[in-house]
Amino acid sequence: MGKYCQTVGEIKSHLNEHILFLERSSKAYDEGYLSEAKRMAVTLRVLLHDTSSSKSILFLLNKKNMLFYDTSIDYDPANLLPTLGLVVLELGPTGGKYVAPLDEGAPPRYKNGKVPFDVWWNKIVLVDKNKNKFTRKDIVLSVADKDGGAHVDPQLDKPYAELTRYYSIGWKYISSGEEKHFTTPPELASIRQISHEILKSLYEEFSEFLSK
Repeated sequence: MGKYCQTVGEIKSHLNEHILFLERSSKAYDEGYLSEAKRMAVTLRVLLHDTSSSKSILFLLNKKNMLFYDTSIDYDPANLLPTLGLVVLELGPTGGKYVAPLDEGAPPRYKNGKVPFDVWWNKIVLVDKNKNKFTRKDIVLSVADKDGGAHVDPQLDKPYAELTRYYSIGWKYISSGEEKHFTTPPELASIRQISHEILKSLYEEFSEFLSK
């Protein structure tokens, strides 16, 4: 028996399902279930990432040429401090956190407008104190493929391990006279913001059949 080719309508149904996955995981993340970012990373990979053996949903729908909202601050190589392109620092009663600003905060989140996929996917959005650089692609695929999203790899790349295990962002705050690291994994907060960008972009591109 030959292989069955899924119709465009069926692929659009998959897209709708993955939009709902992102919406539900985003809501759960915002309610405090930070590990939902790992589910978001897997969904983002299914929507966006192409390999020699598998194609993304957007590729199958011939939509990799659509434009994507870029809410990241641009990386300045002359800046000697760590760069948090997608997230912000927040201090509150429970301590310091890395937070996805969504549509809020300063500087204005949408000054870059919408950009082509390759520019968006491969943009440097995080740089730690060791000058390790991370793109959206780096963050999403590391979490999805190696750090508990769809797979657990017993070995992690050194830059990613430094970021996620050894606080290589380097920002700290003072509480009761004690120096402390900001909590909330920066890679998970970045994925929350990436999911926000994707949802906003897809709502516009597929408005004819997606319900918001």
